[in-house]
Amino acid sequence: MVIAFRYTSILLIAMDGAASADAQRQADSDIWLDNGLVRVVLVREEGEYVERWYARRGGDWVFVFEGGNEIRAAQTIGSAAGKQAIRFTEASALGAPMHRRLELRGTVAGDTLIKTIGLEEGSRFARVAVTMKFQTSRDVSSLLSTYSFIPQTRSGTPEFVFTPALRPEADEVIADHSFRSPAFILQTGTVAGAIVPDLSSIDGKGRPIRAGADLQVKGLRRPLISFGLMHWKRKKAHVYYELADTATLHIAPGGMGYGYFVYLTAGAPEKKAYREIVRFLWEKYGEPDFQKAVNPQAEPFASYIHKAWHEFMPSVALDTVYEGKPVTLLRQARLAWSNNLPKAADNDCWFNVWFNALRTAYGMHLYGREHGDAALAQRAERVLNLALLAPKGTGLRPTIFYVDSSGGHWVADHGWGGIENGRLLPMFHNAWTAYWVLRWRDRVPQRGKELLDYAKEIGGFLIAHQLSTGVIPSWYDPATGEPSPVLRDENGETAGAALLLSELANATGDSRYRDAAERAMRYILTEIEPHQRWYDFETFFSCSQKPVDFFDSVTHQPPQNTLSMQMAAEACASLYELTKDERYREAGSAILDYLCLYQQVWSPQWLSCQLFGGFGVQNTDGEWSDSRQGYFAMTLMKYYELTGRREYLERSVAALRSMFSLFESPQSPRTAENYAHGAYDQLAGVTGLHWGTGSSVVSIHLIAGKYGDAFVDLNGSWGAGIDGCRITNVTVSGEKISVTLFDNVNVSRKVKVKFGGAGNITYAVVVNGKSLGRFDGTALTRGIDVDL
Repeated sequence: MVIAFRYTSILLIAMDGAASADAQRQADSDIWLDNGLVRVVLVREEGEYVERWYARRGGDWVFVFEGGNEIRAAQTIGSAAGKQAIRFTEASALGAPMHRRLELRGTVAGDTLIKTIGLEEGSRFARVAVTMKFQTSRDVSSLLSTYSFIPQTRSGTPEFVFTPALRPEADEVIADHSFRSPAFILQTGTVAGAIVPDLSSIDGKGRPIRAGADLQVKGLRRPLISFGLMHWKRKKAHVYYELADTATLHIAPGGMGYGYFVYLTAGAPEKKAYREIVRFLWEKYGEPDFQKAVNPQAEPFASYIHKAWHEFMPSVALDTVYEGKPVTLLRQARLAWSNNLPKAADNDCWFNVWFNALRTAYGMHLYGREHGDAALAQRAERVLNLALLAPKGTGLRPTIFYVDSSGGHWVADHGWGGIENGRLLPMFHNAWTAYWVLRWRDRVPQRGKELLDYAKEIGGFLIAHQLSTGVIPSWYDPATGEPSPVLRDENGETAGAALLLSELANATGDSRYRDAAERAMRYILTEIEPHQRWYDFETFFSCSQKPVDFFDSVTHQPPQNTLSMQMAAEACASLYELTKDERYREAGSAILDYLCLYQQVWSPQWLSCQLFGGFGVQNTDGEWSDSRQGYFAMTLMKYYELTGRREYLERSVAALRSMFSLFESPQSPRTAENYAHGAYDQLAGVTGLHWGTGSSVVSIHLIAGKYGDAFVDLNGSWGAGIDGCRITNVTVSGEKISVTLFDNVNVSRKVKVKFGGAGNITYAVVVNGKSLGRFDGTALTRGIDVDL
């Protein structure tokens, strides 16, 4: 039960002596509220009330947050004249006994600000609502709530920090353009506090002012978090943002406001409090959005598959002969620009992490064979032919091929996103391509030895060049095989190498690959993950260019890229399947949860596209719904399989669907690379088949092939629509299964519903009140067709 009391004698623990003494002071004028897990105390000091927030640890209360900071008042309003503090001079406890809340009031220039604080039983998330009531019109640039984080380390900095974006310069802020799964988290030891924006309070096309936040560690006695409304603008293209204090917005008489949640804990695993916040964000916003009829998928998957293989692919395919073998290029039409080559170089085919023609061809082959399209399957095998013809050199292979009037040519790497204009051989791209070469063995088993030998050559090179720390350098000189100093001693790309090595160990039983994979992941789990140093080539050398030693000292965070996170989660899953060591499953789940902080749990109305479920790229870039989400859908589904967590399956489906609101027009088969890249409400450019339509359709084949068009988990009595449908109810009673299934795309069709956990029982199946008959476990696992 949530109860408000006058402040009485209780033990309150803080992380420094001054705060501890302050926390134990008693005053009849203080007001407090708690639910057994979180306590907020309104302390009256010099005529105003100050918020103090505590988290329970055993029988004690640990001091975590205090309203205000040495450089910013607890509540401020900004205008062209600067920021003005709003002092809370009134406070009270309100509501019926079972629904207590606190209210604070303050005035400035005749206008009133009201802040309400509410707690729910059993929750570590307190809901705060801030409303400003204007008597007359007013010019406003910001309205912010600020908190200080109390727990300190000897170094004076928290041990864990997360913000959705970085703000390395003094005049920068964190714009709501980065609010995909927004949270502002600080943690020291087992004590953590976070501000989580209430997304419903900052949505709407007609919002009077944007939202944003600030987090500062550098130079402060206590780190601060500010959140609220702010008139931000782009500062550096699509990467950083600043508060436009001198460019105010005219607010009419009436009210405006925002809401947020204060999260507190004193018992979190070290540096892992974010995991509870990830669960909260999905439960609060993601799950309700997942069940909506309106989502990024406007057509059945069959339509997208047709667009990929019968409309887009033929427009980029180029059939030719190279080294006496028939090959097919799935052209990216990017190499001339990327590597400063003649225009003819745009007859190109890429085998890298972004644009991997071999992965795309895998999906083409799978679909072609299953649907009797021999020509499509043959073209896919010709892409495989090309990949295998890349020259061996010193061990790694060049990753881009192009053909012109003089014949075929190989290029080591791309210039845009690589180094030295693409001269050096990239480890990351080689490892990812070799991984897919291994995957191709189930498509063309007659070529199994050839494919395994290719992957073993790459794996042997990785083992030979692995440093004693476990790291595997990123780039190599094609003549000498020596590693470049760039990302040599520290990188997150080593996770991609670990994935390949683990898969090679599984394929061959050779302990050398397993040992090298485990060394690589020990490095990732001890040097990269604890500090969130998720460095790969894109972090520094693409559109968000920065020095490789870049560090945001203001928020105390490094730059991070989501692609290396995903590879690390995949490598952990592979090593778990190989070794059955529970540590890999747990570590991989934790990395995946961190990755989920970059997934969009909502689709804001102020961005016109349907964006729910997509992923961002990094904490110094502006994209929504980037094409990597097709890859990430696979990783999320894999962790559903490893953990049974429903959320991962739903997040996977949301990521899978998210690509399909990004078509450049209703008639086009081409999707944009991402949305709102430059902080504008518009599509980004089309990058190509492999980074958009094709990459996502490959994931459709892999996921729908295993889980159907809709999936029911009988062990948990729940289900999820996958292909343009949703399941709102599953009831398992004895030998009867009842499912409520709705269509989202309003197209008459059959959907295949697959069931997990059927065992040996024969069930009677009822869908939408209609009996479909009795089915044994084999039939349910294989799936049954349902008319929609």
